[in-house]
Amino acid sequence: MELTQVALFRELPSEDAEALEREARALRLRKGELLFLEGEPVRALFVVRRGLIKVYKLDPEGRKQVVLHVEGPGKVLAEVALFLDRPTYPASAEALEESEVLAIPKDRFFQLLEERPPLARALIRYLARRQGQLLHLLDRLVFHEVRERLCEFLLERLREEGQGFRLPTNPELAALLGTVPEAVSRNLGELYRRGLIRLSGRRVEVPDPEALRALIR
Repeated sequence: MELTQVALFRELPSEDAEALEREARALRLRKGELLFLEGEPVRALFVVRRGLIKVYKLDPEGRKQVVLHVEGPGKVLAEVALFLDRPTYPASAEALEESEVLAIPKDRFFQLLEERPPLARALIRYLARRQGQLLHLLDRLVFHEVRERLCEFLLERLREEGQGFRLPTNPELAALLGTVPEAVSRNLGELYRRGLIRLSGRRVEVPDPEALRALIR
């Protein structure tokens, strides 16, 4: 996957994208391997090349895990943490399956931002879109039922990854949707029985996306 396929860098001139690619180094992660830990100094901007990365926080006692988001190919990690007053990772990231990420060192990324205005403008646009997505997520958590939130999640994954996308575990999905695993299992089962999704292990196909979209008010 080239960096020009990543939303953050899609509109960059070829010479800017090539400059970034020269700085990036590939990191391979085994299932369950940590990419970074909450509280560690921010060292790089990460781009998921393949696989799935879970971003999560632990409670103060370190026993309960809250999944913040799950990112697949083409997604960016730690883009906000780069600019914090205290540049440490605000959450942890772990591979849900064998994965590969591209790491762009923080210092070189900042240098390229100063040298290449199109990259700075692309970053601002990307962060603005992310803010809009977070507001949409808040609206969804407050006003939508679990089934609607689940349908939106499935359609979003379908749009980003295509048919046969991987579903997080029910506890992880419940954390993402602001509910409990039992509600996720019940609603997935209902969608499956109605023929709105097909399941093969944790892989999902949506035979009729419009029928699924019709369930969202």
